[in-house]
Amino acid sequence: MSWRYLAYKLNGDGTETLLSNDVPLQGAVLREDLSGPGGIDGSISPEVARFKTTGGDPVFLPWSTAIYAEKDGNLRAGAILADLLEDGPTLSLDTVGFSGYPKDQPYTGDKSWIQEDPLNIVRHIWSHLQGKKGGNLGLTVAGTTSSVRIGAKEEDVSFTTGNGEEVSFSAGPYTLQWWKDHDLSKVLDDLALETPFDYLVDHDWNGDAIRHTLRLGYPEIGSRRHDLRFMLGENVFDELPIRYEGDAYASEVIALGAGEGRKMVRGGDARVTGRLHRATVVVDKTLRNKKSADSVARLELAGRIGDEDLDTLIVREHPHAALGTFRPGDEILVQSPGGLTKDVYLWVRILSVATEAEKNQATLTVARTDRMG
Repeated sequence: MSWRYLAYKLNGDGTETLLSNDVPLQGAVLREDLSGPGGIDGSISPEVARFKTTGGDPVFLPWSTAIYAEKDGNLRAGAILADLLEDGPTLSLDTVGFSGYPKDQPYTGDKSWIQEDPLNIVRHIWSHLQGKKGGNLGLTVAGTTSSVRIGAKEEDVSFTTGNGEEVSFSAGPYTLQWWKDHDLSKVLDDLALETPFDYLVDHDWNGDAIRHTLRLGYPEIGSRRHDLRFMLGENVFDELPIRYEGDAYASEVIALGAGEGRKMVRGGDARVTGRLHRATVVVDKTLRNKKSADSVARLELAGRIGDEDLDTLIVREHPHAALGTFRPGDEILVQSPGGLTKDVYLWVRILSVATEAEKNQATLTVARTDRMG
């Protein structure tokens, strides 16, 4: 079955109305990012672009029209039209995925939390946005929880580390306030980084309606996919751009945390590798004791092995990893027997997928799993 593109009007009350079930999108690229907005890129001819519905409404209107990509009856991507660009004989669509809706949107209240799960704050932010008149996308945030708690009673904290060093800082509630929080997308990204958690938006059919779910994963989304593989000459036909970067190697990591000068929290980890000794320093002012600094150093050192690395690959439709069967967050084995330096067998985690619908192939941004903390 070929790809089909649909246009809907977002009514702002959680519902949407079909505008066209046959949008002639050309050169479509479906972008899905781990903990990012993604979107759908493509163009149409101006003559088609200006067609209207039977009621006379324009089909393409920024911050009103949603575009969906469907194949084999499954919705593979969805995005909100953010801008139109007329460029010679074509009209380009600039879209943003549903999770990008909070970008540049301010918080208009004044609220604080003490010992709160950050994922509950995520749900509050989306409730705040969709509670605005005309702002309801019909998006539901999954009920995932975490063991992390943020926000504390207002107090000055001071203590002595295990090394006898004095550390002091101020603690207080976690706050969202109308006079300082003017980009809720940044707030969400900061929470995702610090907790940590991942997120992706799912679009699927619920009868004749489209259901939107913001799926949260603590500490991460995805799984190791032993049922799929990427192999050179099978579903990967371009040579793998394997890199051996000296800057990625270290045999010692020193982690510095709260405090200043000699009073800074300090931790570290080291190993003997058979190569020359190389040390690197990580500074993280949220580290308040040696135990947490040692933990950060240990994780950083684990990713500093300096072996072969891979950050991009192009895969094509194949039964061993059909397009649409893997998503950002999944870990998949990449195999390249007979590499220039040695056979390559790497487990990588997918960070983004850009599917070129007409070519039936996808460009993946990946990271070695043993480099991710």
